[in-house]
Amino acid sequence: MGPLDRADLLPADGNLVPGRAGLAAPPQVARLTQALSPLLRDRRQDARPVAFRGEEGISYARFAAEAAGLAAQARSSGWGRAALVAKDSYSFALGLYGLMHGGCEVLVPPNHLPGTLEAMRGSFDLLVEDSLLRDVSRQDPCLEPLDASASNLVFFTSGSTGTPKRVPKTLAMFEREALTLHEMWGQDGGGSVFSTVPHQHVYGLSFKIMWSLAAGRPFRAETHEIWETLLAALTPAATIVSSPAHLARMAGLTPLSPDRRPSHVFSAGAPLAYKAAFEAERVLGVRPTEIFGSTETGAIATRQQQGEDEPWQLLPGLAMRCNEEGRLNLLSPYVGKDWVETADLVAPIAGGFRWLGRADRVVKIEGRRVSLNAVEQALLDLPWVTAAAVALLPGETCRLAAAIVPSVEGQERLVTLGKFRFGRLLRMGLAETFDPASAPRLWRFVEALPSAELGKRREADVLKLFEGAP
Repeated sequence: MGPLDRADLLPADGNLVPGRAGLAAPPQVARLTQALSPLLRDRRQDARPVAFRGEEGISYARFAAEAAGLAAQARSSGWGRAALVAKDSYSFALGLYGLMHGGCEVLVPPNHLPGTLEAMRGSFDLLVEDSLLRDVSRQDPCLEPLDASASNLVFFTSGSTGTPKRVPKTLAMFEREALTLHEMWGQDGGGSVFSTVPHQHVYGLSFKIMWSLAAGRPFRAETHEIWETLLAALTPAATIVSSPAHLARMAGLTPLSPDRRPSHVFSAGAPLAYKAAFEAERVLGVRPTEIFGSTETGAIATRQQQGEDEPWQLLPGLAMRCNEEGRLNLLSPYVGKDWVETADLVAPIAGGFRWLGRADRVVKIEGRRVSLNAVEQALLDLPWVTAAAVALLPGETCRLAAAIVPSVEGQERLVTLGKFRFGRLLRMGLAETFDPASAPRLWRFVEALPSAELGKRREADVLKLFEGAP
């Protein structure tokens, strides 16, 4: 893989902001060592670790042999479309490469929740979990390079209608993104990559697995849910891939000694609170590097907070412009040669932008994209609800609030259970589709939802119902 031709990415448009020259690759930067499409070719004797599971190193030779075995199984079984939901990061990488080499389209659901998988059931032939990948037979890894331009990786994200939207990706997109990430941050050694975020999301997959594979550095199979286990396992010069949901929970942790500090700490999914950035630096010894992006676009911009409302700087090779609404339009090598309109409202500055919020009804709760329309529809599907309005409460802590008009059955339950327990019943009804962080925390039970002219509901009217809420 050769270097990107940056000039091809900047169109003749007077209203664009290219990535700043100040963010170009540092001198002496290490180059990527391997392309992603021919990654497993000629790996028979390669004893280098691709990943660690605890203290166990998993070699490239084993990775290639197991991927060849899975590919043979996929071909002989006639699998066409497989949903990959392995929780172990090595198993996920194995499933990804084995299925692609077996000619499958690989679907990556946004989570493992039963309701999510059931809603997607008709779109895949096979559900590939850790159990299927644990005992894959090994074969001679005579694997030809994959077609890097094939759109055989499909992710899903919440659209403004609440219906999950398919987002096709190619290996070439991940390869180009890995090159940019390595140019930016690959000069500080090749330590292992640890994470607190799942690889089911494009950010986790890109930063933990794809970049690691392209750079020839090992990643950790585990995804740590708490800091105590991650910090106990941390090795020198490591990279930590995290999120605001985790970095905001570091109070009370003992600072690492200088010899155990990571080289980089990344955060994405939502803007990191200013105080949380400095608390993370106190513990880890490294100020987090924030990444702005989306499932559709990949990484867009970066910042390290030096003050409140720190602006975002475009990554090299990208260009942006705004439409009349103030929506961010992006030209990115991770997407293609066409401009992509996002739902992000921004104010352009030299080399980047200030983020002003979302133009659609998709919000981020603890780094997860949540469609307010989808939550409302899920509430309406419950037998106890006649009407529902969901809003994001303002404040540093992101919380959803819901105004509910109970049905006749719901009113009976409300009288019997009381408001608190009835709210818990509604949260339980959402549990198969939304994780707890994505469900409403505050409830108001009303006879009718507030509305403005022509019956259109305004978010401000809904939020008034929650004024004074703790």
